[in-house]
Amino acid sequence: MKKILGIIILGLLLSGCTINQTALNVGTNFTDYQKECRKVALVKPKLVFNDGNLRGFHCADAAGADTWRYEFFDTSNKLVKVWSRPVSAQERQARFNNALLGLAILNSGTASGTTTQTQQPPGFFSFDIASGMNKVCFYDQLGSLSAKTIGRAEICPLGY
Repeated sequence: MKKILGIIILGLLLSGCTINQTALNVGTNFTDYQKECRKVALVKPKLVFNDGNLRGFHCADAAGADTWRYEFFDTSNKLVKVWSRPVSAQERQARFNNALLGLAILNSGTASGTTTQTQQPPGFFSFDIASGMNKVCFYDQLGSLSAKTIGRAEICPLGY
């Protein structure tokens, strides 16, 4: 009985940590979205993409543990697209490894003299959004979303 009660209370607490779904409806005003995000994340949404005609934001709510989600607004501050997908086991492991690496760097006290060159993981086409005379192609990479702007008449390449 105590376990069930604990699960119910924990569920109620966690359900209050995600953004209200009405703020994610297409056509929502940016100020309404920003208010809802501030209620749960206590900070403004993070700007992750801007090409002048289109702005992409990420709200750091509790849903980020299970899904990647970005919200895109046009120049009139109206929500035009919400992109989301589940977080894979490999991405969870990559997040955990990055956290451990960050802790190791914080605890080491000395910086290493060597530099390493990292290679960007391959990206696969996810979706596109028309933006003025251009088309913005979005690519899903391990744990991130990258963008490439092309002409509106062009077709987005499948890989990046």
